[in-house]
This record gives sequence, C-alpha cells and structure tokens, in this order.
Amino acid sequence: MRTESLEGLAASQHALFTRAQALAAGLTPRTIGGGLTRGRWLTVFRGVYRMAGAPVTPDQRLLAAVLAAGAGAVASHRSAAWLWGLSDELSLDVSVPKNRSPRLAGVVVHRQHMPSCSTSRRRGVPVTNPLRTMLDVAALPDPELVDQALDRGIAARLFTPAAVEAELGRQSRSGRRGTASLRERLEHRDTSSSRPPSVLESRLVRLLRTARLPMPHREYPVMGGAYRLDFAWPEVKLAVELDGYAAHASLMAFRDDRSRQNDLVLAGWTVLRFTWKDVRDRPADVTRLIRAVMRASRPA
Repeated sequence: MRTESLEGLAASQHALFTRAQALAAGLTPRTIGGGLTRGRWLTVFRGVYRMAGAPVTPDQRLLAAVLAAGAGAVASHRSAAWLWGLSDELSLDVSVPKNRSPRLAGVVVHRQHMPSCSTSRRRGVPVTNPLRTMLDVAALPDPELVDQALDRGIAARLFTPAAVEAELGRQSRSGRRGTASLRERLEHRDTSSSRPPSVLESRLVRLLRTARLPMPHREYPVMGGAYRLDFAWPEVKLAVELDGYAAHASLMAFRDDRSRQNDLVLAGWTVLRFTWKDVRDRPADVTRLIRAVMRASRPA
C-alpha cells in the first residue's frame, strides 16, 4: 500500500518523487535503497527519483530540478519563459529563497526573494507568474529574449503593456536589475490598436522604428469599412499586410486575400505583403521596399 501511494503521487508529478515524500509515505530508507538497487526507481538528482520506464520529458526535467532545489523553489528566468511559451529554448533556471544556495549539476540557481503572489503552477511545475517572469528575463544579458518574451506575452494575453508598466512602477524603488531596459523596450511597443498585436506585428513595428520610418496606422479602415489594413500610410496610400500562416492557410482565406488585394489596388492603394521569414531574415529588404514605395508615391 505504501508503494502504491507513492506511485500515485509520482503520477501527479511527471513520474517523480523525492526521498522526503517517500519517507512521508511510510517507506523506510532500506526500502528506498532496495528500490534503487533493483532499478525500480532511477536517480535524477540527489534525493529526486523517477519511476523506471517512465518517459523522460522536458517538463519532467524541469520539475526534477525544482524538487531538487528544495522547499520554496520555482522555475524562473529562461525556464519560466519556456513554460509560459515566451521562449522556445529550455534552460534549467530555478529560483530559491535567499538563505539557501543548493548546487545542482546543469541547473542555474538564482537566490532571490519570491513572494507567493509572484508564483504560480503550469503543467504541474511551480513557476514564477508571467509578470515576474518578464522582470526576471529583463535582468538577463539577452535583449533579443526580452523582446521575444514581450511580444509573445502580449500576443498571448498573458499580460498587457499596462500591466508590465504597473509592475515596473512597483519595482522602481527596489533596485531590480533590468527594469530600465524593460521600460525602454516597452515604450517601443505600439499601443494604438484595440487588440493585442501579434508577435509578427510587434516585430515589424520595432523594425520600422529602427529604420526611422514614419509610424503607420494599425487596423486602418478603408472602402467604407469593408476592409481593415494591418498597417497603413493613408497619405501615400501604402498598405502593408502581414501573412501569418495560421490566418491564411485555408483555400477560402487564400481566395479572400486575393480578392481583397485586387479591390485595394483598384482603389489606388499599393499593397506590400510580408511573411514572418521576410521580417525576421530580410529586414533590410522589408524597410527598403517600404521606403521606396513612400518616395515614389509622394507628389512631385
């Protein structure tokens, strides 16, 4: 019965359990040692075990690091960004209370005050909440990750620019690293739209600012409101449409896009279309085309 209880606990923890949990379930040190010797359980970190035969997953690896770091530990920084979908790369970052300093192979341990209001759980892993994650990421020497995390968090509605600004205001007197950098990047976000911008839209706005091009209108209504343009410079009748795959993948969407573009051209608009790959991999070409159309469209 004792091992059955432990197996039930492990099932809720990505097939993991700790030595302390095994002892609390009534197992003796001898029983634990025997299970390890016979290969029934496998050691992941000292005092953290995995059920033999259970698949190894990224979530499991991260939870094992959190469990090994002890009471009060949470996934944070890059690992929290990965859990919340703010980053694609998993790095084992764990935050622990300031009075502890565990050493774990392959794990980056951060010692910092972590109020309960700053933590959450995601997929069974204790983790910093999205706002706290954003602050922690901003303290890392990785500006590209900060921009990516902001873009994705806003697009996924994990937080709003206003919420990030409010959190920065609360942290302004604490001397936290990264707050100035995060505030600067937040100021470059376009907040003119009534809906959260997509990651691709946010990236294009930053590209336009860097190129010192005039800021466009977003979701600009044309032809009596029949269409809304992603980005528009009405003074030169230039429109930029961004083609994310999800919104344009079906045959009907493909046909609607072509009909829409034809109507806009007949109405005198120049329409440029860019994909994610264009904006990410060929930013100079994107800004060159936009600038060229603006120059050609201005009255002589």
